[in-house]
Amino acid sequence: MELVDVSKLKPIEGHGKRRVQNIKKKILMDGVWNKPICVEKNYFLVLDGMHRFEIAKELGFKYIPCELYDYCDVEVWSLRSNYVVTRESVIERGISGNIYPYKTAKHRFPGNVPSCEFLFDSLRGA
Repeated sequence: MELVDVSKLKPIEGHGKRRVQNIKKKILMDGVWNKPICVEKNYFLVLDGMHRFEIAKELGFKYIPCELYDYCDVEVWSLRSNYVVTRESVIERGISGNIYPYKTAKHRFPGNVPSCEFLFDSLRGA
């Protein structure tokens, strides 16, 4: 796990605004950041954790805990029959900013994504 500068990360799909607010309330109640986002390590694409990525930006965090993955080790598929999702298309869309709609790409990561515990000040760069 690594703290990554939020400005380096690139989304691959949209997010649900209501879901962002619900997760944000829980994070603020917990008082700590306890789950990393899953990121492709070469292009810094957010493969899982788009809502938490949006929350980090809303809260003005400079850093966010990330579990970095080699995309060759990650399984990817589409949740929508009208979209073809491959590693190559995800990378292309993420780099270009032409992201998929919310709930299009799904990933399975090797092993379990670990939990973490970061105080907000450490994520703000304080």
